[in-house]
Amino acid sequence: MPRISTKALSDTRIQRAKVKRAKDGSPLVSYLWDSAIRGFGLRITAQGTKSFCMKFVDTNGKQSWIALGHYTGDKSLEVASAQAAVFRGMIARGLDPRNEAKKHLLIPTFGEFTKDHLKELTDRLSDAEKAIIAVKPKWLPPYLHGTKVFLDEIAVPVLGTLRLNEVTRNHIQALVDDTAKGRRPWMKPSEKPKKPTKIAANRLHAALSKLFTEAERKGHIPQGSSPCKLVVKQDESKGRERFLTMTEFEWLGKVLRDAPSWGDKAACPYAWEKDGDGERHLEIPTAHALGALRLLLLTGARLSEILKLRWVQVDRERKIIRLESHKTSRKTGAKELPINSAAMAVLDHLEGLSGRELNGEWVIQGHRHGAHLVNLQKPWRRIRQAVALASEGAVNLDDLRIHDLRHSFASVAVSAGQTLHMAGSLLGHTQAATTQRYAHLHNDPRHEASELISAKIATALG
Repeated sequence: MPRISTKALSDTRIQRAKVKRAKDGSPLVSYLWDSAIRGFGLRITAQGTKSFCMKFVDTNGKQSWIALGHYTGDKSLEVASAQAAVFRGMIARGLDPRNEAKKHLLIPTFGEFTKDHLKELTDRLSDAEKAIIAVKPKWLPPYLHGTKVFLDEIAVPVLGTLRLNEVTRNHIQALVDDTAKGRRPWMKPSEKPKKPTKIAANRLHAALSKLFTEAERKGHIPQGSSPCKLVVKQDESKGRERFLTMTEFEWLGKVLRDAPSWGDKAACPYAWEKDGDGERHLEIPTAHALGALRLLLLTGARLSEILKLRWVQVDRERKIIRLESHKTSRKTGAKELPINSAAMAVLDHLEGLSGRELNGEWVIQGHRHGAHLVNLQKPWRRIRQAVALASEGAVNLDDLRIHDLRHSFASVAVSAGQTLHMAGSLLGHTQAATTQRYAHLHNDPRHEASELISAKIATALG
C-alpha cells in the first residue's frame, strides 16, 4: 500500500514536483500521494510525464492499480480526485473499480442508442406503413419524422459522443434553450437565429424524454435518473383561434364554385386585373386542388391526411376514410373518418374526372405522373385573394391558414350542439384537452336560464 501522506495533492505541489534520480543520476519513477483520499496519487515517470493513479487491494487480496488520466492543469486534478473518491467508495463496498469502469464502457453513446431507438420505432410501424416505406424509403409517419429530425439533426451533433450516463440535466437544458432561441447545431457562432422556436424546443424535450425513458427500461441508466427530469419547458403561445364565420363560409363557397370559370370575364369579372395594356385573370387552380380544399372543409381532416389519401382508403360501403398512418397513429392505431354526403359528392367528382390516371392510387393527384399533390399553398393564396376581390374587400381571409379549416369544421360542430367529445372524435383527438379550445362555442345553458328568468321579471314589472 502507498505511504500515508500528510499533504493533499494540489496544483502547486504537482507543478513543483521533479523527476527523482538514483545515486548514479539515472531518472526514477516516483509518486506523490494524497492525504485526503487513500491510495490516490500522482505518478511521475522517468521522462517527467505526470499522471494520476489509484492503488488499492482488489477483492482477491492482490495489490492493483487503475489509471485516472494525465495531469494537464486546468481542472484535471479536480476531475481525477472526484473519480478517485468514487472508486474509494466502491472499494469500501467490496467492488472492484476496474470492473465498474468496464461496465461504463459497455453503456452506449447517445448517438449509438439514438440509432437503435429510431430503428425500434420504425419496427413498430403497422404493416401498411412498412409497405409504404418499402416503396419510398425516405417516407415516415409525421410523428416519427419529427422525432427523427429532433434526435438526429439537433441532439446527436451535440450529445452524440457522450455515453448515456454522462448526459446531464445541464446538457439537456442548454440544448432545449438554444433550440428555443432558434439556434441549430449547424449554425455558425456568429449567425443570428431567424426567429425563436419554442414549440420545436418542447417537441425536442419530449423526444429526448422518451429516449431516456427507454434507456432506463433497458438498464443503461438507473431508474429515475433521466436527465430530462426537472428541465424547464418553454412557454408556448396557446395558439390563435381563427374560425370561419358563416358569412366567410358563404363567400369561400362562392369562390370555390366560380374558380373553374375565372377565365370567363363575363361570369367572374372580379377575377380579372390589368396586366400592362391588357388584362389577365387569376390562375385557375386544378380540379384536384379545389377538391382537396373542399374535403378539408367537409371532413375536418388534416392537410397531410387529404393530400396523401389513396383510393384504397375510401370505403364507400361503410362510408369511411380509413387512415392507417396519421399524426396519432402510434397511440390510437388506424383512424376512420366518416364520409358525409357532401364529401362523398366531392370524391365522386374527383373519381369521374376525365384526366384521372388509369388506376391512379392518389385521390388528390399532383402535377407529376404517379405523385400526389404536395403544395396547396399557392392555390389557397389565390382563393383567398379571389374572396377579397369578389366581396369587394368586405371579407378578408389573409390570416386564415389551411389548418384553420379544420378548426372551422370543429367550431361549426360545437356551435350546432355537438358535444366536445363528439367533436374530438370527428377530428381524431386523443386528448380531451385538445378539443377544449372549442368549449366557449357551446351555447351556455345559463344564458337560456337567465333569459327565461329575466322575461318573467320584466313581465311582472310591466
